[in-house]
Amino acid sequence: MRNLIILGGGAFAREIYDLAKYCYGNDEDFNLKGFISEKEDKIEFDGYAPIINTITDYKIEKGDVFFCGIGNVKIRKKCVKMILEKGGEFINLIHPNTVISPSVKLGTGIGIKAYCVIASDAIIEDYAFIQSSVIMGHDVRIGKYSQINSFSFFAGKSEVKEMVLVGAHSKFIQGAIAEDSSTIGMGSLIIRKVKKNTTVFGSPAKVVEF
Repeated sequence: MRNLIILGGGAFAREIYDLAKYCYGNDEDFNLKGFISEKEDKIEFDGYAPIINTITDYKIEKGDVFFCGIGNVKIRKKCVKMILEKGGEFINLIHPNTVISPSVKLGTGIGIKAYCVIASDAIIEDYAFIQSSVIMGHDVRIGKYSQINSFSFFAGKSEVKEMVLVGAHSKFIQGAIAEDSSTIGMGSLIIRKVKKNTTVFGSPAKVVEF
């Protein structure tokens, strides 16, 4: 028996709970055990499994497996490391309606929602999350902890590095790159390199300041 524990207790964690049901709902050896969160969320009142402990205090039990349901990429990385340091094991959650080429390389702890298409020799690194209806061409690379939101398109050999947030309906032309910890605003068109730690928005995308 595998017992899934989801890190986080907010709205994104609820999405992960539903995704896990699509992936393993008919598996009698798979149990949705609950959530662990540093916040005092009350997710169980919404009909979901309960929050059973904090991430800090949870003691791993036999059969436990984990998935991170935290949308903020910086906090995601921090919380994943907390569980890994305790010896925890993360699993992938990939919706059965996703189309993935046999040559794609998938990391650990990744999530891919429904109706995505991922083409030949793409690479999805550890703890990245791909929302629904994303299309990736050949040799696309998505870095660790990055979050790709719905209806985005990545032409061949485009690259998203570590801890990048890509807003919904964004588009990357062939070979375009988003460097570490950059943020791509919703609906943006990326035609060249987005520098580390910058936020861009528009078509074509330009740096914006907050």
